[in-house]
Amino acid sequence: MRNAHARRETGHIQPKIAARKKAQMVTTPAAQSREGQDVSVRPMQQGDLEEARRIFRLAFGTFIGVPEPETFWADREYVFTRWRTDPHAALVAEVGGKLAGSNFATHWGSFGFFGPLTIHPEFWDRGVAQRLLGPTMDLFSKWGVREAGLFTFAHSAKHVGLYQKFGFWPRYLTAIMSKGVERRGDSLVKFSTLGEDEQKHSLNECRKLTDSIYEGLDVTSETRAVREQRLGETLLLWDHDSLDALAVCHCGAGSEAGSETFYIKFAAVRPGPNAKGLFDRLLDGCETLATERQLNRIEAGVNLSRREAYRQMLGRGFRTDIQGVAMHKPDSPGFNRADAYVIDDWR
Repeated sequence: MRNAHARRETGHIQPKIAARKKAQMVTTPAAQSREGQDVSVRPMQQGDLEEARRIFRLAFGTFIGVPEPETFWADREYVFTRWRTDPHAALVAEVGGKLAGSNFATHWGSFGFFGPLTIHPEFWDRGVAQRLLGPTMDLFSKWGVREAGLFTFAHSAKHVGLYQKFGFWPRYLTAIMSKGVERRGDSLVKFSTLGEDEQKHSLNECRKLTDSIYEGLDVTSETRAVREQRLGETLLLWDHDSLDALAVCHCGAGSEAGSETFYIKFAAVRPGPNAKGLFDRLLDGCETLATERQLNRIEAGVNLSRREAYRQMLGRGFRTDIQGVAMHKPDSPGFNRADAYVIDDWR
C-alpha cells in the first residue's frame, strides 16, 4: 500500500498545456544584463564542458573563500557527469558571447531539482542566474513534475531571495554528514554484477520502492549513470523477490565523491515497521563496499525533517560537515518527512 502522505501532494507545478508552449525550445533570445550586455541561454554543448567546470570551481571557491578558488573540489566531478547523464537538462548562459555560467536540472520522475547553478564572479549580481532559472523552470514543466527542489546556502539571504522569486520556499535544513569507514556487515547485491535481464528487473523494483515513498519518484537514471560512467555502484538489499532498500553510490576521485571518499548520492528503504533495521543493514552494506574499494571516508546528506533517519545516522557516528536549506516548490514536504528513511541532498 502506498504511503498516504505521498498521495496528498498538490498537482503538477504548472498545467501541461502551458508546459508544452513554454518548453518547445530551451534556447532563449538575448536579453540585456543590468550593465546593458546581451545575455542568452542555450543548451550546454560538449565544447562548453571545460570552461563550465572551471567556472563551477571558481564560483564556489570564491564564495566560500578558499585561497586558490580554481582548485576547489578539483578531485570531484559534477559538470561532466551531470551533462553525460542528461545533456538536454544542462544549460549555459553567455554574456556578450562569453560563457558566464551554467545550471543543471535533474529529473527523478515526479520530482525534479536543479544545481549546481554557478556564475562566473565577474558576472555576479547582473541578473545572469535569473536568466538561467527561467528555462530551468520550463524543463520542470515539460517533465510534468509534481514538486521541485534545490539545496542552497542557508545563511545567504541573497540566494534564498533569488529562488523565492521562482516560487521556491525554504523548509528544513539538509545536513551533509560524514564519518570514517568501518566494515560492518556482509556485502549487498551489486547492480553491476547482474545480467541484463536481472538489471531490468532490478530497475523496475527500484521504481516500485521509490514510488512507495513518494508517488512517481524514480531515480533509475542515477543507477544508469553510475553504471555507464563507472562512477561507483548501486547496492540492492533483497528479501527473496522483494527489494527492501537501494543505495546509489559514487566512489573516489573523478566522481561526485572525491578522493578517498564514498558518497551515497541516493538511498531509500521501503516504508514499514522494519524500516529502521533495513536502514542499518543498508548503511552496513555501504560501509562494507567502501572498505572493499579502499575508501576511508563516507559522505551522505539527509534532510533534518527525516528525523528517524537523521538520528540513526548520528548514532552510527556521522557528523555534520556543512548544512544548507532545502527549498521546495510548492511549499509542501514531498518526501522530506519524519517517516522517510531516505538519503539525498539535491546538490
